[in-house]
Amino acid sequence: MAYAVYLQVDTQSYQKFLQIRTALNAKVKHKQAHDLGEVLADVAVQIIRQVFVALLEQQKRRIRKPEGHKIAQDSEKVIEHVLHAIQKYLPWAIALFSNERLAPVVNYFNEMIVQQQNQIFIKYDVNDDLVAKTYATIQRVREGEKVAIPEAFGCLIEIIDLGIQQLIHHPKDMLKFNFVVDKTLNGVIQMSCHLAYKRLEGLGREVDLESAPYYIDHFLTFLNPENTTE
Repeated sequence: MAYAVYLQVDTQSYQKFLQIRTALNAKVKHKQAHDLGEVLADVAVQIIRQVFVALLEQQKRRIRKPEGHKIAQDSEKVIEHVLHAIQKYLPWAIALFSNERLAPVVNYFNEMIVQQQNQIFIKYDVNDDLVAKTYATIQRVREGEKVAIPEAFGCLIEIIDLGIQQLIHHPKDMLKFNFVVDKTLNGVIQMSCHLAYKRLEGLGREVDLESAPYYIDHFLTFLNPENTTE
């Protein structure tokens, strides 16, 4: 069974995206880069908030040890750093391009958008082997195997990294930035991912068997069989 990660996008952002796509495909002269950069940054922030900020809120509610508050504060700093980087660099990078260069990227993203139950999602595919490994490792956690907790979080990081490849790296490569801009963006992406993955790896080492399923289930809500978000 094919699986994909479904990430919700608000209707207002989707409508703005559709307007920009229509304009680009109609080959209007008015430059769309600024508006597109703002929409993509807004959607990226929405995705990070629903995946990571919601997880962080759950983590804070489950803090039992005093040192846990320091861990939560560090996590918040990581998320804020990532959000700031997206809001700063994404519109700046997109603004460099003409409408002709942007149209293929917009159409690429359009192929990843689905509407279900009056909601809008952007989805990316996850290969069967990784899904099978993830569920097998999570089952070990549910059966009380503590050593499997870091392994399960490692699988979740792999799934997230697939999203980074499909939602960020591939469209970035399609735009063919010049060397300086491409190097800058790669540095921002790598640093942001490093901070986020390091925090998730730390969480995988910190949580116990009782609380681990709550965090794991949060991520699993985004991983669904194709053609359904149930």
